Amino acid sequence: MTDNNYLPPQNIDAEESILGGILLDPDALGRILDLIVPEAFYVQAHRDIYQGAIELNKKGQPTDLMTVTTWLADRNLLEKIGGTATLVRLASRTVSAVNIDRYAELVMDKYQRRQLISAGHEIIELGHDTASELETVLDRSEQKIFGLTQNRPQQGLVALNKTLNQTLSNIEKLHQNAELPGIDCDFYDLDAMTGGFGRSDLVIVAGRPSMGKCLAANSEIVLADGSIATIEEIYRRQEAILLTLQKDFQFSFTRASAFIDDGIKPVFRVTTALGKAIETTITHPFLTQKGWRSLGELQPGFKIAIPAQINIFGTENIAESELELLVDRLTSSSKKSEAKSIPSFVFKLSKDLIAYFLNSFFENINPVKATAENLEYTLFSYGLAGQLQHLLLRFGIISTLAKIAIDSENEFYRLKINNEQFLETIQKQKQKSSLAVLNKKQIYWDEIIAIESVGKKQVYDLTIPKTHNFVANDICVHNTSFALNVASNIAQKHRLPVAVFSLEMSKEQLAQRMLSSESRIESNRLRSGRLSQNEFEPLTVAMANLSQLPIFIDDTANLTVMQMRAQLRRLKAEAKNELGLVLLDYLQLMEGSGSENRVQELSRITRSLKGLARELNVPVIALSQLSRGVEQRTNKRPMLSDLRESGAIEQDADLVLMLYRDEYYQPDSVDRGVAEIIIAKHRNGPTGTVKMLFQAELTKFLNLQRGHDY
Repeated sequence: MTDNNYLPPQNIDAEESILGGILLDPDALGRILDLIVPEAFYVQAHRDIYQGAIELNKKGQPTDLMTVTTWLADRNLLEKIGGTATLVRLASRTVSAVNIDRYAELVMDKYQRRQLISAGHEIIELGHDTASELETVLDRSEQKIFGLTQNRPQQGLVALNKTLNQTLSNIEKLHQNAELPGIDCDFYDLDAMTGGFGRSDLVIVAGRPSMGKCLAANSEIVLADGSIATIEEIYRRQEAILLTLQKDFQFSFTRASAFIDDGIKPVFRVTTALGKAIETTITHPFLTQKGWRSLGELQPGFKIAIPAQINIFGTENIAESELELLVDRLTSSSKKSEAKSIPSFVFKLSKDLIAYFLNSFFENINPVKATAENLEYTLFSYGLAGQLQHLLLRFGIISTLAKIAIDSENEFYRLKINNEQFLETIQKQKQKSSLAVLNKKQIYWDEIIAIESVGKKQVYDLTIPKTHNFVANDICVHNTSFALNVASNIAQKHRLPVAVFSLEMSKEQLAQRMLSSESRIESNRLRSGRLSQNEFEPLTVAMANLSQLPIFIDDTANLTVMQMRAQLRRLKAEAKNELGLVLLDYLQLMEGSGSENRVQELSRITRSLKGLARELNVPVIALSQLSRGVEQRTNKRPMLSDLRESGAIEQDADLVLMLYRDEYYQPDSVDRGVAEIIIAKHRNGPTGTVKMLFQAELTKFLNLQRGHDY
């Protein structure tokens, strides 16, 4: 065997033909840019020339003989490649660039064979490394071979009749299975409008900051130990176990995973027929009989959900005689100015003691009206009346609280209680027998009677994992995020790989955020490691659950589309040629060609992202920023031109979703305050709006369960 048998595979003639074609034809490089990399050239001089052509192309400059020569000379590479004579020879030996893509395949073939040989040598060395575990050696060997399988599929021209046949077959499958044509994200309204995300769609999600949904600082939340805390107090504690409504319309406990100070914002007071009231931003969702809807969509007459019973009691004890003294103090005067309220410890008492307190209280005051159906009491403290109404609800007694105004200075409150339910509670308590559950329904539909602006106030919000809702002021309210929920829903429901490219946040931060949400442990405590002993079990369970989700994160700074493509090709091969979603956060942080014109750079990036979506047959969602141009117009609704550094973003995208909150721009208008997802562009269907898209999980359940007794 001669030494020539050991020469690495190569095709020098094909390399020269490629470079000659690039020097002759200005469009030649674009045909092979995604097919061949500089490392594929066997001759180092050829690599330098090709690299120079790529850099010039990125800047929008020509790749002719003079420009390439100048680029090489400026970097002291011209003499290393053999001088100008080498470039002239390459150009003169090439007749045309007609077959340049075929030459690229030949060069890549030899390059991959050289890679295979190199990988083989590395695998041999791994095999001799007896200090490493066999399982580790096999895994690393497999990775080296797998790294060579990143060929771009070539389809070419396909006859229309074949395409029509395949289209008809897909339609029949969709008809038989009643499936969406795209990948549904489990947000019912959005899926209905878009038909799911198309497998080759480029989806742009754009929005301005401060679009969240918040509660006023004084909103009260009942916690798992029976205590009552304002949302501001919960924010300062950074800890809360509270009530949430599950998809089966049963209440359970959940742990808030994040606590958000949203600053001072315009808020509106919602008052119901039962006398319950809560102050929220105009975008905050409420559960209606037609699903979750933002406050901006509601008006008096709409019915919203409240718990029919808040079955929460504490474990603390106190002598009944002390409760009687407390009742005497609370009922001794009828002066409203005293603003009496029930001490906080009462809410953490056991069930029997709270029943004893209620029994004693209402025995100490005479009803202004008593019938077989109802008992009515007059109270001069709104705080005290509301607290009594809440404690009654813990036993399933739904009461009505109404304000009676005599004049501007004199007003009182009328508390109406169901007589039969109340007497049953009293009798059970007097007999020291177990207290009955009076209301077996989980949900009561309470009618809104007033929505009024109360100015700007400090507001807070909580992040509730999975269910995205909680109970405040005895009313069901909602919260959620959008983009990460879409990714999580697709990963969980379809079990398809989801790739998240985070240019703003590290993979550790993202993983910690998801772990916090899944384990329901506050993220700050996870970061600091301040965990109690009983929290390690839910943390372990959360890690096991998340580990099973096919979510992959890349936090590479200054990421390029070419780097994304390489990562995704590898992931697609591992996933047996099927991906669920690609999420990019966010578009304006993506690395371009280095051109001074950032608009043109982003245009090239979006074109590449669209090509990536088509090549890999996967929906690509890219988060984007809206410019402040929207704030300069009378009509504040965003338009396609408001996409920051838009260029051709809106042209390349198949679907453009804009997160819009009218209240952010029109804080004093209830009528115009509607939170929306604006479908500004939809290539495969009509544009329009999806109102309060984020509440769609429970909307979907309601639509499927019409007529069910909740």
